[in-house]
This record gives sequence, structure tokens and C-alpha cells, in this order.
Amino acid sequence: MRISALLLLPFVFSAGVASAQLLENREPGLWEIKTNKGSPMAAMLEGVQDMLKSMPPAQRKQMEQMMQSKGVSVSEPTVVRQCLTPELIAREFQPYDNDPSMKCSNKVQKVSASEINFTFSCKNSSEKWNGDGRIWDATPKSYKSDMTMGGVVEGRPVKMSMSHEARWLGADCKGLKPQG
Repeated sequence: MRISALLLLPFVFSAGVASAQLLENREPGLWEIKTNKGSPMAAMLEGVQDMLKSMPPAQRKQMEQMMQSKGVSVSEPTVVRQCLTPELIAREFQPYDNDPSMKCSNKVQKVSASEINFTFSCKNSSEKWNGDGRIWDATPKSYKSDMTMGGVVEGRPVKMSMSHEARWLGADCKGLKPQG
């Protein structure tokens, strides 16, 4: 199972709050996304944190640098930070997983000025994902989201539900590289 795809896919879709100007664009800069404890995503993030702690210092530093180069810094087990540029915000709700073979489609429905519902489907030769969710209380500096997704990874079924709360920390990404 590819950790990078599983780490990024939920944030790609839950974070995409501006499809076709359905919701206000988010502020560029550093964003903090908290995942609900007890979810499969939180367990995965905690597993990554445990894995990092058990590595020799040089290997841990290399792994942390690799994660930062992907735009993800795990500051605590259920918190992920992302650096968003104006260019990334302009193409929100478009997949930006680092796997060019991953082909995705999505549908978005506006519920109100601060809420949307969405569905998505992504696949490549070894993975297939489908999901749905909603984003609400969306402002340029915060949002909340729920999402359920299921799929097949290397022939095994995977299903997860998660909730996020995200907030803008400021325009300075503090050394964290943008993703995408």
C-alpha cells in the first residue's frame, strides 16, 4: 500500500474548497489540517510518526526531508501541515497526487455559500478509489470536512471515513514546500 497516495488523497479532496468558484478561495500560505482521532487516517498518521521515532537519526532526517519535499509535515500524529501557493489554490479540487498514472474525476454540488457536497473516483493500474463527502463552514481561513472513501489497493479492499478541521496559520509557510 502506498503511503503517499493514502496520505495525500484525502487532503486533496477534502481541501479542495473552491471548484469553479463555488466557495471562496482559501488564503495562500501555511494550513493546518486536523484529522479526527480514531479514524483509519489518524491511525496511519500515528503509524508514520511511530515509524519515524524508531528510525536512526540520519534515516529519520532523510524521511522527514522527503515528506517536506512533498509538502507534508507531520507535526503531531493527527495534524498535517500544507503550504498552498496562489497557483495551487487556483486549481483547487483538481487532483494533485504525485502519481501521474492516477486518473481522477469528480462532481461538486453547491449547497450554500459555505458548503459543498462532492463525489470522486480515481484509478490507475493497481489502485481504484471512490468517495463522497462534504465541506462546510468554509471561509478563506478555515473549513470543516467529512469524507468516506473506499477502494482497492494491490487487490485488497480498503474503506475509511474521516473528518477534518483546517485553519490558516499565516502567509509564511515556514520552510514547508508547496505540494503539487
